Amino acid sequence: MQGHVNCLTLSVSCPSRVSDHRKIHAPLYSPKILLSSNRTTENKNLRHLLLRDDYANLGCVKAVRDLVVPLTINGAGIRDIERVLFLSTNTILKTLREAATIADDPAYPQRVRDLEMDEFWSFVGAKRAQRWTWYCYDRQRRKVVAFVNERRTDAACRQLLQKLGGCQITRYHIDNWQSYAKLLPTRRHRTGKEGPSRIERHTLNSRTRLKRLQRQTICYSESAAMHDAVIKLYAHNSNSGHHHF
Repeated sequence: MQGHVNCLTLSVSCPSRVSDHRKIHAPLYSPKILLSSNRTTENKNLRHLLLRDDYANLGCVKAVRDLVVPLTINGAGIRDIERVLFLSTNTILKTLREAATIADDPAYPQRVRDLEMDEFWSFVGAKRAQRWTWYCYDRQRRKVVAFVNERRTDAACRQLLQKLGGCQITRYHIDNWQSYAKLLPTRRHRTGKEGPSRIERHTLNSRTRLKRLQRQTICYSESAAMHDAVIKLYAHNSNSGHHHF
């Protein structure tokens, strides 16, 4: 590689190696080198350097794996993370699945004064295989109360409402989709775009921060399980107060 390259030395423990202690010398490229036309070749060379016998496998470094979820819920796709962290796609997918398994489902309170409901679509594998996310949003607490990933049917809406069986809800704020009118109490729901304004903003933020939900993108989920795992991670992260809406 041409040009001056600075190096960052990290001291890490790698369980897959015989030695208990190794050092990673990670080249820090200048913007001029990163923006050059030979960027692909230089990235391959960097990958070769990091995976040489005297370098640790970055997939064994917890500090590196811990960056997978934050990158995923802030606009990075699987291939983006692979290029940035030099991890294999299998390691990235495994890390996301494990994080989603550990993450708690949204907890609903005993009482909700204003509950907004909405649904948005994405797809798995192909656009004809649409997968809809139905979810409820507590306007006062600004948190996702429950969500369901299914088709856009009355059964999916009913499944979402069943998750709220132990919650006393004063008012529902919904759009004009027919399933809501069929299943919600007539006197306690309000229809219109002004009512579910906060959940619409939440949906917009989801599409902005999750690359697989963006409309004009080549990033998409190849399995429903991975799609649902990323949705769960984003809901868990937003409820934890890491995002402000």
